[in-house]
Order: sequence, then C-alpha cells, then structure tokens
Amino acid sequence: MKSLLLKLVAVLTVLTILVACGNEDSSNNANQNQENNNSTNETIEQQEKTTITVTLTKDKEAETLEEKEVVIEEGDILLDVMKENFDIEEKEPGYIISIDGTIADEAESMFWALSVNGEMSGVGAAEVELKNGDIVNFDLQSWD
Repeated sequence: MKSLLLKLVAVLTVLTILVACGNEDSSNNANQNQENNNSTNETIEQQEKTTITVTLTKDKEAETLEEKEVVIEEGDILLDVMKENFDIEEKEPGYIISIDGTIADEAESMFWALSVNGEMSGVGAAEVELKNGDIVNFDLQSWD
C-alpha cells in the first residue's frame, strides 16, 4: 500500500512539474507573440507615414502660396492625391487650371508648371507615380 501511495505521489509530482513548465513556455510564447505584434504594428505605422511634400508657388517659385506634407501610399498617382488634398479644377481631364482657388488664367498666358524632385515633369499629374519623400511643386507662371 505504501508503495502504491509513493508511486502516486511521484506521478503527481512529475505532472505538477510538467504543467508548471508548460505554463512557463506558454507565457514566453505569449510575450514573444506580443513583441512580434508590436513590431508588426510599428512597421504598419511606418508604411502609413509614407509622405510627399507638395508646394504651391508663383512666378518661378518667387512666392510660396502653400506647402503641405501629404500622406500617400507608395505608387499613388499625383492627380488623385491632389484631388484628395486640395481643391482642384480641371479644364479637361488631367489638365489642372486651379488649385485651392488660385486660377491659371489662360487669358494672361498662365499655367501650373509641375516639377517633381526639382526636375520639370515631362508628363502630367495623371501620369506621375509617387514614392516616399517626393517633393512636388506646382508653380503658377506665364508661358510668355
């Protein structure tokens, strides 16, 4: 009888140790999962903070009208981003004639010149694909 009781106590002791070790592993796994989730959330926040800077100027950048940092997703099209963040009027699709109420008056030979990262754009805003850190400038100037 003592032998059976001794075996039972030994089995219960081993089971208790195994359960305690299992809980510790679960706790470590839970902590590791939480750290992984925090890391993933930080990565998502960094992706969400992909930005460009849009500057509106006048007379070959002699006067700054507005400068705005705009959150984008990599690959967004400039015209779409402008429509989402500024009051835009187009003469025809893709040809911007007014930004936030400042009109490029054709009678005065005015137009919005577009440059991206300091380079005059060879395409319109509807064809410019954006990436993080781009610096976009719309300059109201005369074509004379």
